[in-house]
Amino acid sequence: MHLDAITLAAVMDEWRVLLTGARIDTIIQPTAYAIALQCYAPHTAGHGDQNHWLYLSAHPQLARAHLTAHKPAKIASEPPPFVMLLRKYLEGARIESFAQPRWERVLEIVAGHRKSPESDERLRYRLLIEIMGRVSNIIFCNEQGMILGSLKQISADINRYRIIAPNVPYTPPPPQMRQFAGQHLPRLEPETVTASQLSLAASNTTPAEEQPSPKKTRGPQKLFQLLTGHLLGFSPLLAREAVYRTTGDTEVALPFEDWEELAWNVRDLASLYQTRAWRPHAAEQQEDNASTTRMLAFAPYFLAQYTEVNGVQVHPANSINNLIDEYYARAEWQDALESLRAPIKKALQTQLERCKRRAEHLQQELSVTAEADQYRLQGELLLAYQNDVQQGQSSVALPNIFENPEAPSMVTIPLDPRLDAVGNANRLFHKYHKLRRALDLIPAQVEQNRVELATVEQLFADLMLAETPAEVALVKAEVQTAGYMRGKPVERQKKQAKGKGGKQQKGKPVPPGGGVPLHTQSRDGFTILIGKNSRQNEEVTFHQATSNDIWLHARGVPGAHVIIKAGGREIPRRTIEEAAALAAWYSQARGSTSVPVDYTLQRHVRHMKGGGPGMVIYERERTLYATPSSLS
Repeated sequence: MHLDAITLAAVMDEWRVLLTGARIDTIIQPTAYAIALQCYAPHTAGHGDQNHWLYLSAHPQLARAHLTAHKPAKIASEPPPFVMLLRKYLEGARIESFAQPRWERVLEIVAGHRKSPESDERLRYRLLIEIMGRVSNIIFCNEQGMILGSLKQISADINRYRIIAPNVPYTPPPPQMRQFAGQHLPRLEPETVTASQLSLAASNTTPAEEQPSPKKTRGPQKLFQLLTGHLLGFSPLLAREAVYRTTGDTEVALPFEDWEELAWNVRDLASLYQTRAWRPHAAEQQEDNASTTRMLAFAPYFLAQYTEVNGVQVHPANSINNLIDEYYARAEWQDALESLRAPIKKALQTQLERCKRRAEHLQQELSVTAEADQYRLQGELLLAYQNDVQQGQSSVALPNIFENPEAPSMVTIPLDPRLDAVGNANRLFHKYHKLRRALDLIPAQVEQNRVELATVEQLFADLMLAETPAEVALVKAEVQTAGYMRGKPVERQKKQAKGKGGKQQKGKPVPPGGGVPLHTQSRDGFTILIGKNSRQNEEVTFHQATSNDIWLHARGVPGAHVIIKAGGREIPRRTIEEAAALAAWYSQARGSTSVPVDYTLQRHVRHMKGGGPGMVIYERERTLYATPSSLS
């Protein structure tokens, strides 16, 4: 769902209470579309000093603005130019005011600081957040409205009406218009709309207006669509709420009669823009497993339209900012992370398909064993009956005395007329030996291809388990090292500086090439190690584990190596089951409800011949079934 003007008004009212007078301390860019500001607010709303993170996003599908409970994680380590510009002017500045154009999805933050310590004159700047779908933007201006920078720059080639570029005056978005009787007219004011205005809008709906897009299903126009097309700032959610409060149904179609009741409900909802009597509510649906819920919608008013939906509960909330933060939790982060994974996934998919095609080709080559034996048989028959074969013949039929001497079957042998029997036999023996030499090489090629296929599948699993840009970068380095992607792999380890006499200087230990493996404590007090990629698997299995530790891995699928450190103690069944649940979660079978997990002693695990880091074979294993469970 998208944030509408009335929801943003409620959001900004909470900002006024919490952030007016707050100092902007830090500015970061979590993703390519978002900016986050850390604001220090002294004595916020009667409480002590607090730090708040203000999250501003211009994502094409997830654009929003809200306070977030925790510091947002960053995709890129180096700040881009726009962030550096904001840091130059806004870090240390104090937020003075907030503004929102009437019924528009545009928010403005005004922040300023003294021109100099000795002067009372203040320099002010305007940060504008335009939340308008795919054309959303974050624009930074001076007090006079001259653009200093923006998250997205829009040239005249793209939009001649609004140029968004440095040193260009800021132009607000165009006013909201509606199509009425073949003309473009301003939209109706929802706080004063009358029944006659709505009725007239419905009676003058043009066919083009009824079908705004050929991709949409043809049919009568819905009543809520009439409201979104003719009223200022009315989103589908707000329009459906007005229709439901009038009719008890959100999908009522035109024609319609009770315009007085509908106009009253529209005015009642729109009056919130003036009264600011916000009542944040969320509609949540119980998931299939009955242990979690999923938020369907949120609004700064009671969501009556969801009260009679099966399995959905509507409950109040303390803050609309908290609802937005919960609804969009990590959605944009996952989208940005997926964009980092995409080129690596494409390279691995290409290599995976290549390995599968090679496996099919090698299997076809193995099928020529019978053809090689046929060449040898024909050559032996020609030598046995060489006196009966004349030069110049193109073929000959000879009895197969090697199969059944008493009742031999006839074998037809094609001949080269230029050669005699011995020459043709030598030609057939040459073909036989050539095929046999090729067949002798195929088993090694099959094994090599099998190992490579397992390596690619493991790298796929590593990529799936990578949850941060740093972990994705480690997988990318492995893929580049394997030669599946262009580019020079990053240096995995940095050598420690040496002091006098060539001795290593003391300092922080250098982490293994795949990063630091995960570790946790079981309920029985045993240390559990988890490798989330090939290098970490190698590290926990062959460097951090000892022979009596228990090693676990999801059966038949790529995934993490999990180690239970015995420490000279007997490991209870409950700890093994706990580690098995982790092994199932950090594997390609994460989406299953029951995953077979093998476990054995570490001494029964060894490297796969020809395999890369973390590629192993094991024996004397036992198997249990576990439900995937992440670290809590």
